[in-house]
Amino acid sequence: MKRVFTVVLVVVGLIVALVMGIFLMTSGVTKTADGFFLAVQNNDWDSADSFLAEDFKAATSKENLMSFLRNSALINFKSASWSSRSISGKTGELEGSVETEDGGQIPVNITLVKESGGWKILSIQKAEAGLVKGDSRKSIPDDETLRSMTDDCFRKFARAVNDKDFTEFYAGISELWKSQTDAESLGGNFKVFMDNNVDFTELESLQPVFSEEPFIDEDDILRLNGYYPTQPNTMYFKLGYIYEHPHWKLSGINISIK
Repeated sequence: MKRVFTVVLVVVGLIVALVMGIFLMTSGVTKTADGFFLAVQNNDWDSADSFLAEDFKAATSKENLMSFLRNSALINFKSASWSSRSISGKTGELEGSVETEDGGQIPVNITLVKESGGWKILSIQKAEAGLVKGDSRKSIPDDETLRSMTDDCFRKFARAVNDKDFTEFYAGISELWKSQTDAESLGGNFKVFMDNNVDFTELESLQPVFSEEPFIDEDDILRLNGYYPTQPNTMYFKLGYIYEHPHWKLSGINISIK
């Protein structure tokens, strides 16, 4: 019995050590999220901006961010609790809830990226509230959102090709696609671009053109087909997205230059 008791204590000790290790390892992402909301609470927008990733700031103006925070009541931040935290390579994710000054609880999901040696917020998602139709969450996003999704995809793709490292790009794809490949294999599909030092960053100054109306096919995949008007050759793309609540996530990409 004494030996069994000793084994139990060892197991419990290992579990406690593991939990403490996870909390220590993920403390950076929670510190960034908490710092952002505290800055919002203090109406310190310069400080809040310092916690945001460059991609976040490129896709969202300060005015739109403030409007989102007001409309979602997150601007009335009091405290936050994180029920789930994880890190995979250069990306991190937090799930939890924000308590507002009036006692409300708002479920949030925050994605972060490792940038300039620290963790920065890439996206903030708030669960939908009020009346939501059963199929409304799978509807095709508006044109502005579709263009933003496309631009975001190719910003990350350009970095991956330039760095010859698809780790960050891989972290942002759908869980379904992740289960079918890994970052190295994914990058291998675009080896020809990396070997020839093709620079896709020029796409940042161009607007994507959809050659056909975006649609959801019989497999529930959102299809975005189009091109960027690059010179002297045009870059054509075919993107596939699947819905993994609460977002559309990239599930396939095909690129050709003609």
